[in-house]
Amino acid sequence: MHLKAVWMYCTLTLLSWSFAQGCTWMQPREKGSQSNFKVVSYHSIQLLEQMGDAVTQRKSSAQMLNRLYEHAKHVQAEERVIFIYEVINNIKELFINGKCDAVTWDQKKFLMFQLNLDRQASELKQCIEALKSRASYASSFKKIKTYFKKMLQESKNYSTDDWEAVRAEVLTHLRRLDILASMEK
Repeated sequence: MHLKAVWMYCTLTLLSWSFAQGCTWMQPREKGSQSNFKVVSYHSIQLLEQMGDAVTQRKSSAQMLNRLYEHAKHVQAEERVIFIYEVINNIKELFINGKCDAVTWDQKKFLMFQLNLDRQASELKQCIEALKSRASYASSFKKIKTYFKKMLQESKNYSTDDWEAVRAEVLTHLRRLDILASMEK
């Protein structure tokens, strides 16, 4: 219960720090530097890699979204930001709705990882609020949501092995999103 209180406090604190206008958060701060998104994304990937044992290479079902990732490479920047937001938001919900009690992850790193996801989702949400229509992408969003819902159901035993498989898949997604975000110049 204490962890939930800390989570809520940190979330509110991060949200209060959020002053991004438009989608400058996805843009490099200055020439030759990384965007704030890329910095947080890199940190999220590191935390996910380090919060448990070595991530094992397993057969991933992440390929289920291959067509959506490929499509996202060829769309306008605004549409790509929406896609990145949808995936990150679903990853965030996966960890909120899942019962990770059995895992032996480093709880401090896990909490920081969750805070990073929350920050990425809230910053990206601010970016896309100005966009006029998301209706044309509703089918993609449904596929993303269904994919992550299925992932949660497959780990319904809530065993350490199930959550390690989830961690490996999420790592694959975060790396792919990081590549997509690199296309934002």
